[in-house]
Amino acid sequence: MTRNYERGIAFLENRTNYERFRSIPYGRMGENLSRLSRFVDSLPLRRRARTVHIAGTKGKGTVALFLEKIFRDEGVRTGLFTSPHLFAWEERFALNGFPCSPDDLAETLLELEERLAAFERTEPGGPPLTVFELSVAAALLLFDRKECGLILLETGLGGQNDATNICSPDLTVLTSLGYEHQAQLGRSLAEIAAEKGGIIKPNVPVLSGIGIGLDLLPPEPTLVSLPEFLREKTVTREAMSRALSVIRRIAADRGAPLTELTRIGPDAAAAAEDRIGSAQKRNAQIALSAAELLTGRSDQAGRRARCASVASALLPARGEIIRRRPTVIIDGAHTRDSAASLAAGIDRFGAARRTLVFAALADKDAEGMLWELMPKFNEVVLTEIPETPRSLSAGELARCARKAAAFLPPERIPTIETEPDLFRLAERVRSLPADELLCVTGSFYLAARMSAALKR
Repeated sequence: MTRNYERGIAFLENRTNYERFRSIPYGRMGENLSRLSRFVDSLPLRRRARTVHIAGTKGKGTVALFLEKIFRDEGVRTGLFTSPHLFAWEERFALNGFPCSPDDLAETLLELEERLAAFERTEPGGPPLTVFELSVAAALLLFDRKECGLILLETGLGGQNDATNICSPDLTVLTSLGYEHQAQLGRSLAEIAAEKGGIIKPNVPVLSGIGIGLDLLPPEPTLVSLPEFLREKTVTREAMSRALSVIRRIAADRGAPLTELTRIGPDAAAAAEDRIGSAQKRNAQIALSAAELLTGRSDQAGRRARCASVASALLPARGEIIRRRPTVIIDGAHTRDSAASLAAGIDRFGAARRTLVFAALADKDAEGMLWELMPKFNEVVLTEIPETPRSLSAGELARCARKAAAFLPPERIPTIETEPDLFRLAERVRSLPADELLCVTGSFYLAARMSAALKR
């Protein structure tokens, strides 16, 4: 690594990083938005690219990747900001489908450091900008310098208080709603919808995929048949309907034209047919619809080309098969719904034996995820995410697994063991028989660490 790269990354990492907090102070994030906005306004941004701002409980990263591939294939120079990264900071700042170069990132961060020092002299005493806030500023500066024609910004947490919400988008996209980060976003789905819907801007078109599959959700009276630990975080038809009403009200109050998707079309379903996880068809539909809204084009030839782009897009750590014989799948599923989607896709593999490697962060629904996943596996190995303070311990996960297993039929309960040392676990993976399957899931942080351990 060059000295400039080390200096640039040090500038970033020496700031407060909420991703490493066990409990993220969402309200405090919102207090910095106006200061961050003024700092970004002070940057020498020379042009304004079309911008898409994407929020949602799940699917936002995948929708962003699908959209990026669609427009790149149409000859548009793209800039994609996502989080977290799997291996290196450059992944968060993708240019034309690839992580930016270390030199480009170093140059951007060092310029940002210099301009921040000048800004803080003119506005002393304000709250220091955090790692994520400065990452957003770096992305906007880098994408401007590289003359991107389309910028895609994925929110980190929530929407209203997220640092990406300083942008001036041409389209906002809401992918899905579920019970996640309730300590920060609210206990009810309607409260969570209000926070996610905070990215809706006055007079800016908004696309919502939240209502897809509404009729398939369970009605509230059926909750009594579920184990108690599942009831609070099971999305019902009625709760989702109330949340949709919140989104409609926000859009109406802000004069934002709202397009609501309610079904997955056959072309979107076909484009995502080979993906692991049923949710990818939903994500494909959202991306294809977003492309039509941005361009105003919906001709048959263009739609066929966009479906081909979706089918060929790379999705790191999203049902990603990183090895065959044995089959090793890496997936960043971190909600109960995404775990259920992944579980539905496991049946296509006719492995002699299936092993699940699972870890999760403390603010996730580990019990719900394990309840969805465990019946698909012969063995579950519970581990921990190294150097991640928010990670649940293997012991805590074992208690979650036992709680979930108590409500499964005996024949569907796998053997459960713990292995806190992820690197020792990776050594075991290397010796798996060729006809077995291993799935690593529960967190993007786990996906990154396990991928790195296996490659080492």
